[in-house]
Amino acid sequence: MTKLIGFDKEYNDLINKFRSNNLPNSILIHGLSGIGKRTFLNKLVKDILNYEFKNNNFDHHLNLFKNNTHPNIKIIEKEIDNKNGKIKSNITIDQIRKLRTFLNSTSIIKNSSKIVIVDSADYLNISSANSMLKILEEPKENTYIFLLSNQISLLLATIRSRCLKIKLNSHNLTNFTNIIKDNIDELSNEEINFYFELTYGSPGTTILYYNNYFLDIFQLSIKCLLSNDLDDDKINLSNILSKLTNDEFSNYLSMLKFILILANKLKTNRNDKSLMNMPNYQELESLSSNLTKKNLIDRFDYLTNNQKELLSLNLDKKIFILNFLTQ
Repeated sequence: MTKLIGFDKEYNDLINKFRSNNLPNSILIHGLSGIGKRTFLNKLVKDILNYEFKNNNFDHHLNLFKNNTHPNIKIIEKEIDNKNGKIKSNITIDQIRKLRTFLNSTSIIKNSSKIVIVDSADYLNISSANSMLKILEEPKENTYIFLLSNQISLLLATIRSRCLKIKLNSHNLTNFTNIIKDNIDELSNEEINFYFELTYGSPGTTILYYNNYFLDIFQLSIKCLLSNDLDDDKINLSNILSKLTNDEFSNYLSMLKFILILANKLKTNRNDKSLMNMPNYQELESLSSNLTKKNLIDRFDYLTNNQKELLSLNLDKKIFILNFLTQ
């Protein structure tokens, strides 16, 4: 399993609550996408298994957990749609009904906790969220339900109120650097600093960007913003982006907002050394010079005001991005 870096206080608080039999049945772990919430929870579950099976074939139980075959651990996440082979946009009510059956059934392994991981609770739709709420309202003895959330405001207030809430804050630069160096060998310190700013300290998002050549898209996006015409670059970029999943597109929109924020910062201080060391600094400087402050703000507002509707209604990403680029 991936090594956990950071979050020592939050982790020790939860594991000590478990060992003293004071851990609530429902726990909501929330924070920025990609900061390591699942890694945090995987370590917690591993140590719970170690506590319960230390002298009784712990390695076997750990391997079952790693392979998602442990009879006392249920992981709920978006499933593949058998009709089209694509990942569904939501966690469905059928999944929560099966979860209820799992929780009500007699445990195969006696004297062991039942553990549920919902990754991520943000993907619960209205029906599955209400069904999950009923489960949280009827807690089972020796059962722990962990909900992960990238954006806690998306959850029903009644679900939030039923859970112990643990917020994992963004990493500092030192922890971020250590995590990135454990996963990517080729990045310089300047590039690590750039990704730290770009992703607000999210290692998972950085690794996603790096593995999917998002930096190339970053460069192409700036180039498109510098052009006033509906040219081949804009058509090419919109075609690339139209093929992204909603999660990938949401990450891209965060990148776009970052570009606009940098361009706006350069209008205020062109001698900011932290900006001068960033990749594509010259292009960002040109963007800052070519676009007015009002245009930068209007574009940012366009992204912010329309993102939720775009993704929730599965609107045309190509049209959305072309509208943005031609403002």
